[in-house]
Parts: sequence; C-alpha cells; structure tokens
Amino acid sequence: MFRKLKTTCIVSAVALATILPGQASASATSNKGIQIKNNVSITINGEAINVNDPILNKSDFLLLPMRALYEAVGASVDWNKETLTASAIRNGKMVDLTIDSKTALVDGQEVAMDVAPFMYKDRTYMPLRFVSENFDGVVNWDEATQSVDITLSDETTAPPQEDPYILHINNKRIVMKDPIVSKDGRTYLPASYIYDYLDDSSGTWQPDGSFELLIGGMSFIFNDNSNQALINNEAVTMIEKPFIQKGKMYVPAKFLVDALGGNLRYITEKKEMYIYVYRYMYTSSFLEKSYGTTSSPEVVPSARLEGDRDLFISDNPETLTRKLVPINNVTLAQYDVKPTTAMNKHRVFGWHYNTLGTDVNIGITVQNKSMTESIKVTDSKGINQKTGNSWVGHDIGLTIADAVLNNKLKKSESSGIVIAPGETKLIETYDLHYDYIIGFLHDLDIQAVNGGKPEYTIRTVLSKDNTDLTTIKSDQVAVDEYAKHPRGAWPSATILAELPAYTVDTPEVGYNISNGRTDHLQTAENSLSQINGAVGNPGHFGMNYKVSIPVVNPTGSTKTIKLKLAGRGGLYSGAIKVNGKVYLVPSLRVGAEYVELPDFKMKGSKDTIELELMHAGGVNLPVAIYVETK
Repeated sequence: MFRKLKTTCIVSAVALATILPGQASASATSNKGIQIKNNVSITINGEAINVNDPILNKSDFLLLPMRALYEAVGASVDWNKETLTASAIRNGKMVDLTIDSKTALVDGQEVAMDVAPFMYKDRTYMPLRFVSENFDGVVNWDEATQSVDITLSDETTAPPQEDPYILHINNKRIVMKDPIVSKDGRTYLPASYIYDYLDDSSGTWQPDGSFELLIGGMSFIFNDNSNQALINNEAVTMIEKPFIQKGKMYVPAKFLVDALGGNLRYITEKKEMYIYVYRYMYTSSFLEKSYGTTSSPEVVPSARLEGDRDLFISDNPETLTRKLVPINNVTLAQYDVKPTTAMNKHRVFGWHYNTLGTDVNIGITVQNKSMTESIKVTDSKGINQKTGNSWVGHDIGLTIADAVLNNKLKKSESSGIVIAPGETKLIETYDLHYDYIIGFLHDLDIQAVNGGKPEYTIRTVLSKDNTDLTTIKSDQVAVDEYAKHPRGAWPSATILAELPAYTVDTPEVGYNISNGRTDHLQTAENSLSQINGAVGNPGHFGMNYKVSIPVVNPTGSTKTIKLKLAGRGGLYSGAIKVNGKVYLVPSLRVGAEYVELPDFKMKGSKDTIELELMHAGGVNLPVAIYVETK
C-alpha cells in the first residue's frame, strides 16, 4: 500500500541525490570523504521536510537516511536485510538500491548510479536526485540558499495502483513485480521467483520451448498449457496446467511444494503466499505423527534451573496496539543487569505482533551504566523469524527451536564491540511490517574490559519513526493485563529435570514436562526485572529443557526402550534432541496424536537417556514424555 505524501517528515533513512560539483562545503569532513550538510533545506511539492538526522554529502552528492524520505515522496519500501537492498514502489514504479553498489534496478532494468548507497552510524544512506528523478520527479538545487526543491507528480493524478502480491519463501519476504494467478482453484507463479530465492536452484528454457526448473538436484520440465511434466526424467500427469504469460513460465505452486516436501498457504484477501520447503528451512527432519490416545502422565518430581546464561523475555505486550504503545518510541522490556562477575551470559527472547498501523523498527540495545568500566560484547548471535501468517508455531517457533538445539544461531555484527562508560550501542535490529509477527532469540556474552564490575541495562526498544534506537531509554511500557504473555528476567535459560529410573519390562510411565512442579521456577515474583510489571514464564518459552532418564536393566540382555511424546495442554510443536540428534515435532492435538522417538538400545545394566526440548510457541504448552520397553 502506498503511503500518502506528508507535509512534515522526520527523515531517517535513504539518500538525497546529486548536486552539481563544487556545491559542497568543506565542513565536517570525515576520513571517508563524508561531509555533514545540516544547513541544507528541502521541500517536496512545496512542503518543507524537517530533517533530524544528518544530511550528508559524499563526492558532491547529497544523501539522507532511507525509510522516512521514501515515505515523504509517497513510496512504500521493503528492506531485505540479507542482500542489503531497499525495494521502493511509487505509482507502480519500482526502484531497487543496494548498499555499496553503484548499479540500481529500475523496474528490473540495470541503471548506473554516480554514488553508491552506504551505512553511516547505523543508518542507510542513498542518493536523492537518483531516487527522486527515477520516481519521475524534478530536482532543483539553489546554491545561494543551499536549498533543494523537488517536484513530484501527485499520486492522485496517476492511475490507481493495486497493492503488490507478496511472496514468502522460507520466511524471505518478496514484493512481487508479477501477479499470482489462480485458475480452476489452483495457484501459479513465475518460476523465476522459485529459483531466485531458493539456494541451489536454476531455470532454463529448452530448445523445444519447454522450461526446466532445477531445485536441489531435482529436475522439473514443464510445457505451456500442458498437464504432462517430466520429474527427474519420469513422465508425470498433473491436475494443473503450467502456462506462459508475458514471457514467463507460470508453474503450479502446490505441485512443486508437495514434490519437494513442504507446506503452502495462500491468503487471497491479503494477496500473500507462503511457501515452505523444509530441506532449506530446517536443519532437522520431522518425526512422523501417530494417531491415538496416551495415558495420563505424572508430574515431574523435581526440576531445577541450570547453567550460567540468564533469560530476558520481551513478550508482553505481545500484541502491540496504539493503546499499549501510545507514542512513537518506547522501551518494550528492560533488564538492569548488576552482575557479580566480570563475564556474563544472557539470552534475549522476544515475540511481538505489530497492529500499530505502520511498519516499525525493533532493536536490542545495551547501555553501559558504569562511569569507569568499559564493557565488551565478546559473543553475539541469534535468529529471528517473521510472518504475516497465522501459523506462528510453524513459521517462527519451529525454526527458532531447530536453530537453538542444533547450535545454528547466526553471528551478529555486534560481536566484539566495546561500549564505553555511559554509552549505549545497538546489538541487533529488526524491521517489522504492519500486521506481521516477529519472534527472535539472541544469545549475548558481555564482560568488563578491565576485569572490573560491569553494570548495564539491556533493552528491547521500538520506533515508529526511524528514531535512533540507542536514544530510547524510557522505562518499559506497562504489561497487557488481559494477555498474560511472559515478561521479565530470570537467572537461567535452562531447566534440568531428572526423572525416576525406569526399569525395563515394567509398565509404561509418562511425565509432564512443564507443570506445577516446574512452573514456579520463573514467576512474576522472582523476576529480576520488575519495572512496570513482570509476568511469569510457566510455558518455559525461550528455554532449553533438559530431561535425564536413568534406565535399569536387571536382565542383562539387550533391550529396546520406546519413547513417545504427546501434547497435554494445547496444540504442541517443538524440537527435541535425542542423545545428540535433533528432530522436529509436528503440531500434535491433545488426546489424539503423538510422535515416537528413535528407539533406544539398552545393552548394559544401567544407562541414561538424555533429551533436550524447546517449545515452538503456544499458550503454556506442556508436553508429556512416555517410556516403555518395546
């Protein structure tokens, strides 16, 4: 959806373009040839633009920070963090600009630029004249008054533009330049969107006019308006009929996803399609679902917090509304750390749904409260997933759990930074579209540089207007009293439960993992952060849950131990590590479905089965583990 042109805009992200040589002043020049030009005034269609962030000059070209300028010129913008590309649309015209690249894409065609976009103090800067003129604007520079006047065609005079189709492939969000087409109840999309956004994929037109799509070693050959296809050189008859439209081969989405192994959902009213191909999305494979009831489990007799990594949760308010977030810049959650050791390990877990009516930025920041001791981020890594889909457990929770148990968290650029006394620095930042949900988990190690006693505050913060996230230092917003999602900080991100020994050939036993015997470990009362309220974490979200099951075999002969997993408190899904190997647990309905874990071979008289779980989301989800002899 295109935003209307605003009369006043605080610009905080995209570049203001070329000015003639010799127009730059010699003031405030950095060692990279960047000059600050705060004396420049800017008008768009006669309306002044107020600029709070620095206007920059590089090589005689003016530049500004990205999103707010696009908003001021009436363009919608989508940021691809992996490729560092901003894709902006105005009046149906698309301009793609990439950090440190002098080649832009204008409606898919390569166009040379005189100056490349770049990063400056955590802001994305891009050239104005290029942006404005490629959105059919006229740019005039007045040397005497140091002013830029931009005239853009009014959106209302152009033909009305439809909202673009949005494609999600394994949680990559793509603003499509082509439509998704529905025919006879089947959906089709250009093959190029598949091979452009899936690794190890390609597409080629064949001499006979057919089209070959290669995905991870699998070959699909489609023909125009024919339901006959070749899959790995084997003839297949499909219900669907691929077709050519505007020179592109449109392929059947569900047929491809089913063949590759995955899932698909198309939300017609939102014009959004979600495609998941599991071999690219997850490290681990899914356990096969079984159907039937399970017996009522016992409670875990004892459990305790384990490990030196604490847990800081930002999940309340989960649904971000204008009532709960009334101003543009807020702290969502806050943890004042007062450690007793020089080295400290933290886990930040967040889960938020944006209903604020606009795109927002969310970040993790650290403020050094010490007046004498610098602190260093010795390690920083994490994962985040976003979706506009209602399948949050699948889209977000499973990918996070899979990455955590497989030690696949991605290294952050904040690893290794030093935070001086009194300074605040950004650890990680996330763009969150309106009506989307984000889940993130970030492990953060901080130590005192000189071996002293560090003191600092970790925050999750939100900005609606692209304000520098490190400047947000308010107390956290009030909790949502009507939705008791967790918020607080606790001494450990791991729970260890040691179950009673199971003796082979005795009846099946089951234990509830997450219940009254363990839910007291992370309550509102024992939270280390209480500012504006805390809410407990009885569902153990963001935590590793380790289970140790001793097994006794008095027979001395080889025995096979069978393990089952079943949901007990609602629809359950998650990841489980069984003696070092990780598996994914599909959504399990209570009392009707379960999964069987790999068999455990018992050879000696004593052994121990080691399990580790992470829940994938839901409402205080307990799961039951059953043990029996096969």
